[in-house]
Parts: sequence; C-alpha cells; structure tokens
Amino acid sequence: MFTVENQVSGNQFKVAEDETILDGAISNGLGFPYGCRNGFCGKCKATLMEGEVGYLKGIPPGLTPAEVSDNMILPCKCYAKTDISIVATELESVADIEVKTLPCKVDKIEHLSSDVAKIVLKIPGNEAMQYIAGQYIDLIHPDFDPRAFSIANAPHNTGIIELHVRLISGGKFTNFIFNKMQEKSLLKIQGPKGSFYLREDSEKPMIMLAGGTGFGPVKAMIEHQIESNSQRKIDIYWGVRSEQDLYMSLPYEWAEQHDHINFVPVLSIPDKNWQGRVGYVHEAVLEDFETLVNFEVYACGPPVMVTSAANTFIKKGMLEKNFFNDSYDFSHQTTDL
Repeated sequence: MFTVENQVSGNQFKVAEDETILDGAISNGLGFPYGCRNGFCGKCKATLMEGEVGYLKGIPPGLTPAEVSDNMILPCKCYAKTDISIVATELESVADIEVKTLPCKVDKIEHLSSDVAKIVLKIPGNEAMQYIAGQYIDLIHPDFDPRAFSIANAPHNTGIIELHVRLISGGKFTNFIFNKMQEKSLLKIQGPKGSFYLREDSEKPMIMLAGGTGFGPVKAMIEHQIESNSQRKIDIYWGVRSEQDLYMSLPYEWAEQHDHINFVPVLSIPDKNWQGRVGYVHEAVLEDFETLVNFEVYACGPPVMVTSAANTFIKKGMLEKNFFNDSYDFSHQTTDL
C-alpha cells in the first residue's frame, strides 16, 4: 500500500499497488474529476510533485509529451510505485459534476419480483459517467418522453449503470421495459442529476428510509459506504406492501456482515406468516428512536412517505438541514424509481 497526498486539499488516502490513483480516490470518497476513465479525455489530469508513478501500457494518449515533461499524470490510468504527492482538483459539490448525454446498451434485464426489474446499462468503453451515490439519470428512448430513474449502484464502476424499475399500471415506458425491451438494445442516458446524494463529509449516524424501489439509491449509498470502509452507523428501514416486495436480500446480508449496519423491513399489508414489523415505515423509525437530534435521514419513496417522515421526524428533534429526500410521483415527470 502507498499513500497519496493531494496538496490542494490536504487529503490523504491509501492505494494498493494494483489500484489506480483515481480508483483509490473514489473508494475513499474523494471527488477527483474524470471523464472517460480510459486515458483519452484528459479530464482527470493532475501534477506529480513527489514520488513515482507508472502505467501498465505506456503513457496514455490523453497526455502530450510536453505535459509529461511537466510532470502531469492521468490518475485514471497510473499506479503509485512509491508514496506520492500530487496537485489535483477535487469537486466540492454536486454542481461541479458535468451532466452528460451518453449512448448505452442494455447489458442485462433481470426480473427481481413480479413488478420490479433490474436493468443494467453499459456505457461504451471510451466514456464514463461521474456521479455521487443517490443521484439519478434520465433514460432516453426515441419513442417515449425521457424518464428519470435513480442509479442503484455505487460509483466505483462508472461504465455500468444499474436501475431498479417498477412496473406501473398504465405506464407506457415501464410496460415497454418489462414486456418489449431486449438485451443489447441501444438507448441514451443523461445525467447525473439530483440533489439527493450521500453527504460523505459527515460522521453523523444515518437512517435510510426507503419505500418500494426507493431502495435503489439507498443501495448505491450503502454500497459506497462499504466500499469506502466507512464505519458510520446505518439503520435501514425498507417499507413495502408484502414480503415478496422485498425484492433483494442484500440488506439482510449487510446487517449480518457489518456490525454498524442494522436492517428493519416493514410491511404495510403483511403476509399471514410474517413475524416482523408492520404498518407505515416512518412510524417504525419513530417507535425505535427517542430522539433524532444527531441523525441524518435519507428518505426515498412515494411523496406521502417522504412528507410524513419529514413532518414527524422534526417533532423528534431532527434538524431540517439533516433531512435529505427524493420523492416520486408517477403522474409527473419526476424520478421514476
């Protein structure tokens, strides 16, 4: 392992010998800018001040000979050979991330339940989309209006975008996705978008409140926290109608494998043999916490859930500035989770 120091921000992080500088930065929650992640666009350029780096296949085309002479490096393709010190830009906010329109191919369609499908989109190898866990993209098809879907995977492989799509009665686009769209289909995406994203500069314990497929962006956030080796306390509350609507077993696995993660599923229409919590998911949180003064809450789901949580959590001491949300309404062109 080697230490990378960014002289601009003072941030330091560790990278393995087989880990690029950019991958190490992303894994440690740092907003190093990038574009293609393949050494072509040059958007991740940084200056090497101390130490030594190397490239597996020679100097990438994104660097000119003059830039190499000036100790410029491409963190997306270089590896540390010693401890290094660099000068690199770090994105300070979501507003600094470039919104792109990119082509993509449907790599995989997997039905997770009777009305939820996982769609995996693959971006061409010379492109990538930089985003923060929790944000969304617009999915573009020539026969439909653009539709917003939350990104359900952490931003560590930005050539892949995972979406959790729920089949909506009367929804033309979601019916097309479920019944007609084929793997290898070509689409476009535009993003990233949205102010619902993980605040990584905080150490406050987090309550993740998901309704239905609002679990998608919550999944992205938690995967990123795990990848970053964060030990922030996380309580996940996932509210659905029946047990079959808990379309992924991941929260159970996270809770079993990580002491700092707790999972509470809540059913509004419980199955006959259900032994767990029942009712409204935000009410389960109210029952479990005497105060929410020092917590951050990330709520994603139907407007009624988000609104009810916001109104009642404040009575438990939650500060409004610590409540982050993404609500969706299928009758409007908002995030289709």
